[in-house]
Amino acid sequence: MSSITEAQPVKPFAAIFAQNTAALAEGLMAFSRIMGEEPDILSPEFPVVETAYYEKEMGPGLRKVYASWPSLMSPESLVDIKLRAMEWEQQNAPGGHRRFNLDPGYIFSGGLVLSTAKFRGHRLPLGRGIWGELTLNFHQGGFLSFPWTYLDYQRPEIQEWLITMRKRCMADLNKKA
Repeated sequence: MSSITEAQPVKPFAAIFAQNTAALAEGLMAFSRIMGEEPDILSPEFPVVETAYYEKEMGPGLRKVYASWPSLMSPESLVDIKLRAMEWEQQNAPGGHRRFNLDPGYIFSGGLVLSTAKFRGHRLPLGRGIWGELTLNFHQGGFLSFPWTYLDYQRPEIQEWLITMRKRCMADLNKKA
């Protein structure tokens, strides 16, 4: 017979993208308000070259940053964080066009989870209309992708930042032990 064990805390994470550096900074500041603290790790800006999906709404030349926050959280917190991020996006969308996109998730020992309000067959319901997706699996010192993993999360230069965030997560978990 199995016994119930509580999940380990996880490291809050977000990918934020916008058309220019000022809007990126605004999105990062908004997400930091949601988290109640400043990020501990922030990647440089990367061009969004893998998709044109958001260009109709946000314009061409999109840039993206990946950030994590220092305070570990319960994985169940992701639903509230995603809902608050969606609210910020909507409040800052003149004419219904978002100036920035906030994609929250978390990093944990096993990989990286993203949240979304869009159902697909590989996503699990987290509650209140929010779905979770294991986007990257951590195995033998690196991240492995899945058929559904967004192409930018497969880029080696972005995975380097994500691995740095995972290392910080694991160090913080070891301090708590």
